[in-house]
Amino acid sequence: MQIQLNYADWNNKVVRSGELYDILHSRNIPMIIMEPVKGGTLANMAPEFEKMFKDARPDKSVASWALRFVASLPGVVTILSGMSNWEQMQDNIDTFKNFEPLTDDDKKVVDAVVTKMLGMQLVPCTSCRYCTDGCPMGILIPDIFRALNTLRQFPNDNRPHFFYNGLLGRSGRAADCIACGQCEGVCPQHLEIIELLKEASAVLD
Repeated sequence: MQIQLNYADWNNKVVRSGELYDILHSRNIPMIIMEPVKGGTLANMAPEFEKMFKDARPDKSVASWALRFVASLPGVVTILSGMSNWEQMQDNIDTFKNFEPLTDDDKKVVDAVVTKMLGMQLVPCTSCRYCTDGCPMGILIPDIFRALNTLRQFPNDNRPHFFYNGLLGRSGRAADCIACGQCEGVCPQHLEIIELLKEASAVLD
């Protein structure tokens, strides 16, 4: 069975990497893993996260931590990794030629990085969509906040931009907000939506 699995998505309620892994492993079903480096975002991380990995293992690339996490799991038979250049290919080869499973200390480092990732301030939107019904500009606000949250966690991830551009066929741009305040008047989370859309527009438009 092929599933998406990486340490960042292990407890993600949408991707459900850990839950799917446990289901398959409990049934002795061999696994082919896609997205082990989360589309490259776990190879090109925020400086504070990269430092945590480099402080623990100066000789290991940041990407190798993601690959070693997946390869250390029993039942994984194949790992699919997209590579853009010769250096990335060589790094992947080096990771598996002299493969070292994650040690207990390594696992603590990964856990610490994930904890910091999840602790980053995200927009606490619950996607109730009360804000979208009366928006005069037709902005799908919760979907834009999804893209914004991903960029807050992974500033170098291109996928939120692809997602946002695909959204524009049925949604107004974040920049289209006219600050009427309708959305803020009905938001159960009392979010400062107008200001958040300005932030989204700055990084997505």
